Formats: sequence, C-alpha cells, structure tokens
Amino acid sequence: MNAPRAGLGMYPFEPLRPAYDRLWQAVRERATWVPERLEWDVDLHAQWRDPATVVSYTCGWPLVTDLADLAETGRLHVVGTFVFAVPDADGPAYRSVLVSRRPGTAADFAGARAAVNGADSLSGWVSLLHAVHGPGARWHGEVLFTGAHLESVRAVHEGRAEVASIDAVSLAHIRRLHPDLCTDLVEVGHGPQVPCLPVIAGASVSMQQLAELRDAFTDAVADPTLVDVRAALLVEAFVAREFADYRPLRELAPAPQ
Repeated sequence: MNAPRAGLGMYPFEPLRPAYDRLWQAVRERATWVPERLEWDVDLHAQWRDPATVVSYTCGWPLVTDLADLAETGRLHVVGTFVFAVPDADGPAYRSVLVSRRPGTAADFAGARAAVNGADSLSGWVSLLHAVHGPGARWHGEVLFTGAHLESVRAVHEGRAEVASIDAVSLAHIRRLHPDLCTDLVEVGHGPQVPCLPVIAGASVSMQQLAELRDAFTDAVADPTLVDVRAALLVEAFVAREFADYRPLRELAPAPQ
C-alpha cells in the first residue's frame, strides 16, 4: 500500500506555497491523521486517482467527467471549496474573466486565436466557449494550448493569442505576482458562474474522516493567527460541498473539437 499523500496544487504559483504549507499544518493540527506535508510538482491527474490520496485539489470539469465514476461510486468525495476575496467571486462560486489586448465583447472574439491552459479546464476552455458561443458550442478559430493560466496570460500579452479565459482567482494572483503581464490587458467578457475549485478526498477516507476534514479546513481557514495566510491566498473562508453541487456543470459540455 502506498503511503498516504496530500496536495493543494491547483494554484501552483511558487510564492504561494509557504502559505499553503502553513494552512496545511493548521489542518493537520485539527486532523492529526492526515499526511504531514503537501506534495508539490506532481502529476495531478495521477494524484486524483491514487487510492492513497487523502486530500487533493481539482478542477470542476475533470470532477464531473474523468473523475465522475469515482465520485458516483463513493471512491472519491468532495470535501468543500474555499471562498475567495477576489472580484468575480460570490461566496463559493466565481466566474472566469476573458482578457485581450483589444477592447470588445466576448462575441467579438469568435474565430480569434485563443490561448487555453488545457482542454479539461472549466475556466480556461469550457467557460471560454460558453462566453463566446454559448453552451454546446465549438471553437472556430486557432487554439494555442499553454498548460497554465499564467502562460495563457503571457501569450495574450506577447500577442501570440488574441483572447484567453482565466479563472478569477488565478487572474487576481497573476495581477499581484506578474503585474508586467497585465498592464495592456482589458476584460472583454465573463464565463458562467460556477462553483469554485473542489478540494477532494480519496477512497481511503471514511465518512467520519470526511466530516473531520471539513471541520478541520473550516476551522483552520478561520484561525485568527492565519490572517497573513488568508491574505496571501486571497481566501476568506472554507465551506463544505458535495459532488451534487458540481454535477450541473455537465450542462456546459461543449461540442467535440
């Protein structure tokens, strides 16, 4: 049996890692059975499906597509999500932001060259299609797959793409950590309001432990000694969620490319 593992790697900006590590230690003080440290620089797709994973962080789209078989059969649980103190966030939900170097509306970018972090991204791909073309659509222009929201912003800034859809939290971090990439960007639209990224628990976590995890995250995020951690992560709170809260995302499914 592999050793238990944990990760919170969906906003992998290196300057944020110490804050996530401190938050995890606060979680571990309240749920002493979890792994001692978070993993970084790992294959997230493998981590999500590893039975040894205690806690991980995923995107809503893989959750309701690739991971749905696990969630529907109780081999994966949604723990909850963070509530973020960023524009375009509303409680445990948020919207992606379409950015470009030229003003316009979302509809003006039909057929444009888009920078996309990945085809399995709710904020970077599904939300872009929905904002420009509506649900069940396909993209009619070129697509530059970048591997990360930061690289999508960079591609638009450098003129290698005309538009990108960036989740509200990533964009807020990029504006703070990489302001040089954002000076010439304008907002040209928004994606649909969707649940914030889900923190998940693996098959080895019992229902009692799941409840403990929810309490541990909620209490740790509210810890008055972690004000600087919350500020660094742009986090206000943590709320429990269920897989059922994410299942409606399937209605946003785009047409095959």
